[in-house]
Amino acid sequence: PELDQFMDTYCHLLNQYHDELTRPFKEAMAFLQNVELQINNISKGNQRVSLTADGSPRPEEERRPEEQQEEEEEEGGSCGEVDYETDAVLDPHAEDKLLRDQLLSKYKGYISTLKHEFMKKKKKGKLPKDARQRLLDWWSEHYKWPYPSETEKASLAESTGLDQKQINNWFINQRKSHW
Repeated sequence: PELDQFMDTYCHLLNQYHDELTRPFKEAMAFLQNVELQINNISKGNQRVSLTADGSPRPEEERRPEEQQEEEEEEGGSCGEVDYETDAVLDPHAEDKLLRDQLLSKYKGYISTLKHEFMKKKKKGKLPKDARQRLLDWWSEHYKWPYPSETEKASLAESTGLDQKQINNWFINQRKSHW
C-alpha cells in the first residue's frame, strides 16, 4: 500500500512536471512560428500595395511620405522581439537553467521531503547470524527441494525470530544464487 501510494504520488508529480514543461515549449513554438511568419512576410518582397480612398490599389512609390513613415514605425516594433530572443538562441542552455532553477525553487520543499523519506527507509541490514545459520541448516537438509511449506516457514519464523517476509525473501535469494 505504501509503495502504491508513493507511485501514485510520483506519477501525479511527473504529470504536473510534464504539464509545466510542455506549456513553455508550446509557447516557444508559437513564438517561433510567429517570427517565421514575419520573416517570410519580409522576405517575400518589399513592394507593398496600399489602397487609395476609392479602394483601388496604389503602389508604394505613389504613397505620401507620412504614410511610409508610419508604416516603418509600426514594423520597427516587432524587430525588437527578434533581437531579444536572439540572446536565448545564442545560449540554448540558459533557458534550461532558468527553467530548472524555477522548478527547483517552486518544488524545493516537496523534493526535500521526498529525499528525507527515502533516507529514513534504509535497508534493515543482514540477518542475525544464528537465524541465518538456522535457515542454512534447513537449506542443507532439503537441498533437493528447497521450497518450505507454509507450516515450515511459520516454524522457521518462530525459531529464528524473523518475519515471514524476511524468510520468503531469504529463500528466494538463496535459490537465485545457487541455481
